[in-house]
Amino acid sequence: MLIMKTFLIFFLIIICNINIAIAQSIELRENLKHTKNLYNEGKLEKAIISAKKAIEISRIDFGTEHYYTATLIENLGIIQYEMLKYTDAEKSFQEVFTIRKATLENDHTDIAEALNFIALSNRKLLKYDKALDYHNKALLVMSRAITKSNPNAMNEQNRKGAMFRASAMHTRALIAIKNENIYHAIGLLKTSAKIFYNTLGKDKTQLRESYQELIKQALNVDDLELANSIKKKLKKLNKDI
Repeated sequence: MLIMKTFLIFFLIIICNINIAIAQSIELRENLKHTKNLYNEGKLEKAIISAKKAIEISRIDFGTEHYYTATLIENLGIIQYEMLKYTDAEKSFQEVFTIRKATLENDHTDIAEALNFIALSNRKLLKYDKALDYHNKALLVMSRAITKSNPNAMNEQNRKGAMFRASAMHTRALIAIKNENIYHAIGLLKTSAKIFYNTLGKDKTQLRESYQELIKQALNVDDLELANSIKKKLKKLNKDI
């Protein structure tokens, strides 16, 4: 259900701190704080309204095609995704991609991030082939970014690239399930879960989703041993959170 709840809370705080330091208007700074507070209080509908207001102000302060404006739109998309408003989220992430494509180098990891969010939104909308196309585009950008990255950034670039690969594998698994190729799907989900387990931070949403789908498909082919082993992992995961 959630995309990156822990990540979002942290991300909003980071963006607030950045903009408090450089924003040109008190109104924008206050609106960013307000959005964060509303999110933390679980008032997501109001947080969306506040996030949209921040975007409007940022367009005035920084311009429509600006890094900070794109970041605020991405924040909006993440909240929309969390609220299961996948069509709205996909639209927001498309706007982020358009801005970043116009303002950043073609191999910038922020472009790959926007593409991956578009892919995840389309997956939730059951548009698996479209989602996979965006996954592949994100991976291509990450491949170029990793090739050009300096040693200090290499570990984080590789971690991000691995996460995007795992997301793509999950989507491929859903396509395989749709085509009734269950055993292939199980193999993809196993690999996806393993990568997520090793690369995700505090937020384990995508790992949980991989486990849940893996359990479902293991039961589908009467592999009770696999289903039970993954259930134990999922139980431990939920307990640790």
